[in-house]
Amino acid sequence: MLNFLSWLYFFSVTIMNMFGEQRKIWYGSGIIENNLKLTEQTFRLTLTVPGTLPTVNAGQFVMLRLPNRTNPLLGRPFAVYRVSGNVLEVIYVVVGKMTEHLAKMRTGDTLDLWTPLGNGFSTVNTATHIIMVAGGIGQTPFLMLAEKYVQTDSHCTLLYGTQNIERVIGMDDFKKLGVDIHLATDDGSCNKDFVSHHGFVTDLISKVYQLGEPTQIFCCGPRPMLHAAFQIAQQFNLPCEVSLETSMSCGLGICFGCVVKCRCEKENKLDNDNDNNHDHETWDYRRTCIEGPVFDAYKLCW
Repeated sequence: MLNFLSWLYFFSVTIMNMFGEQRKIWYGSGIIENNLKLTEQTFRLTLTVPGTLPTVNAGQFVMLRLPNRTNPLLGRPFAVYRVSGNVLEVIYVVVGKMTEHLAKMRTGDTLDLWTPLGNGFSTVNTATHIIMVAGGIGQTPFLMLAEKYVQTDSHCTLLYGTQNIERVIGMDDFKKLGVDIHLATDDGSCNKDFVSHHGFVTDLISKVYQLGEPTQIFCCGPRPMLHAAFQIAQQFNLPCEVSLETSMSCGLGICFGCVVKCRCEKENKLDNDNDNNHDHETWDYRRTCIEGPVFDAYKLCW
């Protein structure tokens, strides 16, 4: 069963590489170089692979699978935190069987992986202010995004919300890039090194946005937070992209287990009752692992 599953993943990746339109996918075994505990339930995993990884864009993800195990049987998606050559980093929180096993793994252990997957954030636009809104572990895909935009002299702001200040991680990496950091916590705990807010992280968007300034909003976190951020973007008529945290099984678009409703182009249909033409908005399912995980917030059916 395990050999068949590995073969199935390998075959699927091979077919996508042969006929796919967007990118090449790397599939194989990675060796754990470090599995560093950052907080009580949060770890940073560093993997090395043979050769060099394909280009990974900010917002794309990697599927990780525990080899020689049937529980869990399938892989799990993780946002890529940082990648350089043949070294890849992810940050994860222990929330289930997969991550419980992952937290116990040590240097030298191996993992099956395939990457890069999905569509990432847009990195070409005319915005001079980039606002990144993160909740929970949602800051993970934003480090590489910030690295891209600081090279264009854009002003980058990270709004990061967590339950308490003990769960805030990775801020030193953003600080080194010159990112303006604002924190929001549920319990009101704060950090003297950063601007802190007691309440929802989305409350901070209107505080950092300057009316009329060309601004792009990027979001990653729980769906209610994404929706709230999108509603604020609508108020100011600002472009907004969101990265969905959707459960996946294959990451390759085969199983259709990660679909979400998205708006389609309006269709002009004839109303037979009064012979008038009306624009009817339609929707269709889109696979988060292929068309996403990053979507234009205006095209999602909230």
